[in-house]
Amino acid sequence: MGDFRSSSPISGALRNLLLILSLVVVAGSQSLAAQAAQTVSSSPEEPCLDSQHLEKAERGLDIKGLMQQHLIPGMSIAVIHNFHVVCAKGYGVTAKGGSTAVTPATLFLAGSISKPVAAVGALYLVQQGKLSLDEDVNSKLTSWKVPDNEYAPQRKVTLGRLLSHTGGFTGGDFFPGYSAGKALPSLVQILNGVPPATNAPIRVGFEPGTQWRYSGDGYLVLQQLVTDISGQSFPEFMRTTVFEQLGMNDSTFEEPLPAGRSASAAAGTLMNGDALSGGWHVNPEMAAGGLWSTPTDLAKLAIELALSMRGKANHVLTQSTARDMLSPHWKDSVINILGTSQDPDQMGLGWFVGARKGRFGHIGGNVGYQATLVMFADIGDGMVIMTNSDVGLAAGNALLDRIAQIYGWDYIAPPPP
Repeated sequence: MGDFRSSSPISGALRNLLLILSLVVVAGSQSLAAQAAQTVSSSPEEPCLDSQHLEKAERGLDIKGLMQQHLIPGMSIAVIHNFHVVCAKGYGVTAKGGSTAVTPATLFLAGSISKPVAAVGALYLVQQGKLSLDEDVNSKLTSWKVPDNEYAPQRKVTLGRLLSHTGGFTGGDFFPGYSAGKALPSLVQILNGVPPATNAPIRVGFEPGTQWRYSGDGYLVLQQLVTDISGQSFPEFMRTTVFEQLGMNDSTFEEPLPAGRSASAAAGTLMNGDALSGGWHVNPEMAAGGLWSTPTDLAKLAIELALSMRGKANHVLTQSTARDMLSPHWKDSVINILGTSQDPDQMGLGWFVGARKGRFGHIGGNVGYQATLVMFADIGDGMVIMTNSDVGLAAGNALLDRIAQIYGWDYIAPPPP
């Protein structure tokens, strides 16, 4: 899931979350209304409409060689231009030593990209008047309550603070998940840190609203909050509220992954190139890092939000909500995962955001997987990359930098944190 492991006391670091970005330009344009319709109708099996530009980016790069060098079995990408998915392509195979080719429909774990996706669902409940960004979450939690302690007598944990990583939680930089055959804890057991959960209890560690600290723990509180308010399981709520509305038919928060989807999933690979036993770990910490998806599906979401900011899509979030989500809510000491020295990252509601071209995005890492999403909302361009390797973005970053050079985006992906 989101991997922010580092020696930095502010973030913990993003070890299994690397990044990559890329934007590709293709000729042609349509009205925003037509683009909004394509947001929910494009198929991952459509041909690459911008193959000429992608081939130019690939030329001289030797992606196959890079993947072999870093022991990366597979990678999948989706390129966005002018609010459309113009190219979706797979590289390599779905498992180490396997022969099944990665396609645009191959499922990958998205890691911490799960967080802003979950945030979209939570903000939908805010629009419905069922939640508020500013109220104490304990007033709505029923299955579990944030334990009171010395850090929260003046300021309470709110949904807005959970979404912006200022809620007071300090843990959950990375959840390793549970290997095949291991007993799975319930969410309440995870929140309380009791067996079979393997994490420490989830507790407030500083006064909410006083500093930024990346925390997957806060998103587990969000997961419980959404479940309590909606009366649905988290996967079911996200399916009906977000995925079905946007045509994200290859996305699910179901953990374990249902048997019917397993055949389409890429198996994880460790940093040393070894295959992950059992194919992948189960991640009951869904909102923090349990999303299975494809680059095309995540690109649909990015397009939807970028268009919604203009009042041109709004299948899930209104224009005002989308703008609020993609606006900075915290600026100080935010770790730079997608930003540059000229355009550092700030924190929106779930997304890392920048000032140039309306940039927003996130990166993600589970055991055996890495992914990144970056979108430039002002111009409708972006890229999503997903891999089945602990170091998959080593190849992805090279592709990103090549594409950025070709298309003159004035953007260079920062080195992995």
